[in-house]
Amino acid sequence: MSFDSLRPASTYDIAILTLFDPKIIPGGAQQCAYDLFLNLKKYTNFRVCFIAATSPITKLKSKANAYVRRSSSYDDEFSFFTGEYDYFWHCCKDSRPPKDLALFLEKINPKSVFISHYMHLGIDVIGMIRAVLPKSNISVGLHDMLFACMADGQMVKKTDGQLCLKSDPQLCSMCFSNISADVFAARKKFIKECLEQADIFVSPSNHLAGVFGDELNVSPHRIHVINHPIDLTSFQVKQQNLFAENRPVRFGYFGQFLDNKGVDVLIKAGGALDAMQPMRRFEIVINGGNKEFSSKAYQASVKSLIEESQNWRQGSIVELGGYGHSELVSRMDMVDFVVVPSTWPEVFALVVTEAFACFKPVLAARIGGLAERLKDGIDGFYFQPRSTNDLAKKMYQCLSLTNANYRQMCGEAYIAAMRLNPKRALQEYAKVLDLNLNFSHQPAAGAQ
Repeated sequence: MSFDSLRPASTYDIAILTLFDPKIIPGGAQQCAYDLFLNLKKYTNFRVCFIAATSPITKLKSKANAYVRRSSSYDDEFSFFTGEYDYFWHCCKDSRPPKDLALFLEKINPKSVFISHYMHLGIDVIGMIRAVLPKSNISVGLHDMLFACMADGQMVKKTDGQLCLKSDPQLCSMCFSNISADVFAARKKFIKECLEQADIFVSPSNHLAGVFGDELNVSPHRIHVINHPIDLTSFQVKQQNLFAENRPVRFGYFGQFLDNKGVDVLIKAGGALDAMQPMRRFEIVINGGNKEFSSKAYQASVKSLIEESQNWRQGSIVELGGYGHSELVSRMDMVDFVVVPSTWPEVFALVVTEAFACFKPVLAARIGGLAERLKDGIDGFYFQPRSTNDLAKKMYQCLSLTNANYRQMCGEAYIAAMRLNPKRALQEYAKVLDLNLNFSHQPAAGAQ
């Protein structure tokens, strides 16, 4: 393949690789990668490019033998066409695309390569990049536990839905009875060997860093914890007095409509709250996209729960469906609290940061990286994971807040978002990526 039409006038300092372009398929992992790309371009003098993998579900088509294509609308952005993907071994089924990606990176010769998420790129691409860029820094981001768990990287047993404390080939083969324990052992060995080609690993939470180190026996000095930042200049919101007594209190769910995201837990908690006969009315507003990725059984279960909610006396459910990143602020403006009811050990939950940026207190399950996000009773409330009754009690507590108490929580939520500023995060990333950082200009107020 010829890269002449793709090659810029000079080489890049940083290449950021990830699964999917968030403008095409929204998702927390890809949004974090894209935000890092935008912040590097906005606040530094680094030359940085963004390379997003595609898959057949995007319905984007590559040209013949052209696996890397420059975006026609955005500077320094490229699409990587991978074709079919093997989710067990985490490799592209066609070996040609990752080889061409490695050759493309050799041409643009970045000083540092940050693989924000290896899915759809192929975990074996790390070694291919190392072969063509032996002197470049290669860092890998962590967003889930795919390195340890075949069940969507969530460490939840498919047999009984209980949490898995540590991966074990025997237990893995119980979740996937058609695959032997020996094959799972080989998978773990293969993934470890591929990841050993990287220099540094970046985790958004201490929880995930600990799991990664324990599962693959990675030295702690190679794992850096960097919370995903947020640029508040892109969130044009003002604290509003929405906690009016003449309307229902609104609890919003934001994110992907997947089995272990806990939409069912929230709806059941709504039923339990309604049974408490609260004095104030309430609404559960579901902003959930990518429903096609959830199981048919889960979709049917949630549909049934929503139908049952029509019998509630004080509460109701509003389904608004998925949303694009540009719609986030307007969607959040419609609710009073954001609920993160995940039933798996979330590693960070970007939606918490987004809620804080919109002055929204958060109700979150105390599980995984989520357990590191809130100041309980200050900028939100924790509840016991998977406990509909405990969540209902916290929702009842929200209904009982005075307007002054609510506004104070909103202010604390925004302060929490301010601590996750891009400048601080970029300083940490510069150390990881082995680059000398000089800001091109000072970030605007609210971004520092």
